[in-house]
Amino acid sequence: MNQLTSMERVLLTLKGEETDRVPVCSLAVGVSRGVTGVGFPQFSRDSQAAAESMILANQIVGDDVILCFTDLSVEAADFGQEMVYPEHSTAHPNYERALIKEPQDYLTLQSFSPASGERMGAYLDLCSILVNRVGHHTPVLGFVYGPLGVLGMMRGMEGLYRDIVDHPEEVKVALEVITTVLEAFVLEQFHRGVAGVCIDTLPASRSGVSPSQWEAFEGVYVKRISDVINRCGILNAHHGCGFSPYFKEVKKWIDPSVYSFADVPEDCRNFEEAKRRYGKEATLMGCVSTELLYSGSPAEVIRQCVEQIDLLGRNGRFILAPTCEFPPNGNLLNARAMVIAAEMAASGTMDTSWVGAA
Repeated sequence: MNQLTSMERVLLTLKGEETDRVPVCSLAVGVSRGVTGVGFPQFSRDSQAAAESMILANQIVGDDVILCFTDLSVEAADFGQEMVYPEHSTAHPNYERALIKEPQDYLTLQSFSPASGERMGAYLDLCSILVNRVGHHTPVLGFVYGPLGVLGMMRGMEGLYRDIVDHPEEVKVALEVITTVLEAFVLEQFHRGVAGVCIDTLPASRSGVSPSQWEAFEGVYVKRISDVINRCGILNAHHGCGFSPYFKEVKKWIDPSVYSFADVPEDCRNFEEAKRRYGKEATLMGCVSTELLYSGSPAEVIRQCVEQIDLLGRNGRFILAPTCEFPPNGNLLNARAMVIAAEMAASGTMDTSWVGAA
């Protein structure tokens, strides 16, 4: 098969058809700022600077999907949560000044138009720039943090999990407001031309809450967001980088076409079973260790990637990707190594014995 464009490669993979090689999505987001020399604060808030960094990084790495993402603080910041913007690390909430300090504060959240938000508005501009510049040949995937995650950015996850038990009704009032804004946010991304939207639901795992709690406090809300994506007719993707993710529950409420994940699903014994159970109708995306991508050599990364392709790439419907965002202070050469591994696997160069031991 002649070499395909990234768009062709990804579309064929999603349809379960033959491709020239496994698609790669390195999730090289924050690390991309290094190719243009901008700091994290500018990358987070300057859509033009972020776009230039992400486009150039994609050209260097050669992977097949651009995730339009800067950091997890975008939505919470526009609800009024104070953020910290370190020069050399990712933006995060100032938990010493949490927006939600006590249960009654859940009742104070107000709905707003995402396009009018400082951070969400800049993010939508970033979507537009990426789609207009490269979207004709490389899929640009939008992103939305799930409502429970957004609420955790304003309360702190530990406090939120306590409140789910002790003050469930107050929590649900806030989730209703957040979900309404996120529905509109997804629709705005669609209008900017993204090829799909990825919903991140970290609490849908043993790292978060129980399956029943997740269904009651995020599943029912995130379904509304998923329904907007489906009505728009774009790709419905899901990301969960927690330990032992709840694929069964995620399928019930979101039914994504792509599962991006980091660990063996809670209802599976191993990755092979996950491939058998979920990889026939949906595309699996993962599962290269971010620790290895940060501290390992390119040769070590290639070896693990080839192993992942051999394990999860059989019979198609697989995108090679990290378990979570590529380490923001990592070595972009290791992102390039992921693409090289996909090319090696396609050419039949599967022998990695030349790679030195870790």
